[in-house]
Amino acid sequence: MAEMTDKAKALINGVLRGLEAPADTLAVNRYSYPHASEQDAMRQDWYRVGHEIKDAMKRADAETAS
Repeated sequence: MAEMTDKAKALINGVLRGLEAPADTLAVNRYSYPHASEQDAMRQDWYRVGHEIKDAMKRADAETAS
């Protein structure tokens, strides 16, 4: 008997989740934007990329020198 009520509860929960699923697509997620502007974001991205390239070049030079 308990197994039957567990299955019924699971079915009802599944149906209710299915009915509320379209409302989830209308929800707007708001995330904070850590940059002052898009230009600032691009500048910081290129700054990080430049440092990664320099580090990779240093490692490559160290490997060839060995």
